[in-house]
Amino acid sequence: MSTSGEDPKKLINEYVRDNKYLLVKQFLAENPRLALAKDDDERTPLHWACSINNTEMVQLLIDNIKNVDIDEITDESGWTPVHIASSLGNEDIIDSLMKLNPTPDIDLATTSGTTALHLAISKNHYDLVKKLITVYKASCRTKDKKGFTGLHRAASIGSQPIIKLIVEHGKVNINAKDMDGWTSLHHALAEGHGDAAVLLVGLGADPSITNGNDETPAQVAVDEKVRKYFETHI
Repeated sequence: MSTSGEDPKKLINEYVRDNKYLLVKQFLAENPRLALAKDDDERTPLHWACSINNTEMVQLLIDNIKNVDIDEITDESGWTPVHIASSLGNEDIIDSLMKLNPTPDIDLATTSGTTALHLAISKNHYDLVKKLITVYKASCRTKDKKGFTGLHRAASIGSQPIIKLIVEHGKVNINAKDMDGWTSLHHALAEGHGDAAVLLVGLGADPSITNGNDETPAQVAVDEKVRKYFETHI
């Protein structure tokens, strides 16, 4: 199938990125092992299929990688296809990947300590976050290398629905600190999310806890308006 002397490993990754389904199908018919061909970034066609949100392409590639542990298919940043699909919020692709044998480790971390749940939370993919927690039992307590939990991330983006979901289902320490001693409440106020901060206090967050610089959450509020709103509503 590969004409013009080009490397088929390079070509199949390009064809997937360019969404050329029939060409990819032809390549795989000739050599199914190309489904695991890595490019210069250590990404495989499955990584790229997830990146372009092409569920049909993902399934085509999955059909050619039977009994492969995709936890071992990582790019140079330690991202698996599960991480990519989670960042993009594609539930259908996540469901397809989680049906593989062996089942992917939903709590597997990238080189920065980031999990699929962390990525879904940061991008505010509520429905996927709910599925990861309730269906696939992703841990809400896992910290990345900066000490951020899922709740830190939810507070940083001010997502009240995700905050409630994590506290309700995640069995978390609502006052957990990151590497700088910041709680989720610190992050909510520093990013200007007064309503989320008030919610956190209502759920049990302690507004008197100080960070590594001996600052309370109110003291790191993004501005005086947010600080006053917070202090008058708790």
